[in-house]
Amino acid sequence: MKVLIAEPDAAYRSFVRRTLEREIDLVLVAEAADGEQAVRLAQQLMADVVLVDLDLLGVDGLEATRRITAELPRTKVIVLGALNGRSDRDLAVGFGAEAFLAKGGPTSELLSAIRQGHLRTLCREMIDSAR
Repeated sequence: MKVLIAEPDAAYRSFVRRTLEREIDLVLVAEAADGEQAVRLAQQLMADVVLVDLDLLGVDGLEATRRITAELPRTKVIVLGALNGRSDRDLAVGFGAEAFLAKGGPTSELLSAIRQGHLRTLCREMIDSAR
């Protein structure tokens, strides 16, 4: 699976990069530091999953999510942020995110969300092609 991360914090991007490098089925195809770059790279690279920080610079994480999911319906977006109750999660899902995860949560949760998001896409495509 091709994964793109959009995250302004270089240290967190590095953490995600190291995490993904240990997984044989996940490939980090690019890193973006702002929302505009995230949208552009998602379009160019056709990433399967995009990890988007809620607080991106310029185009924020919600708007980047909306643009990516509108233009690339096959691409799943997982929004990352501080867990400030249901409002952030509900907003992210309302803008098209597959999931909202708290930054600093278990690595296993992040990896599971990436795989589940992509698996849902594959299942939908199989069902659609069988019709």
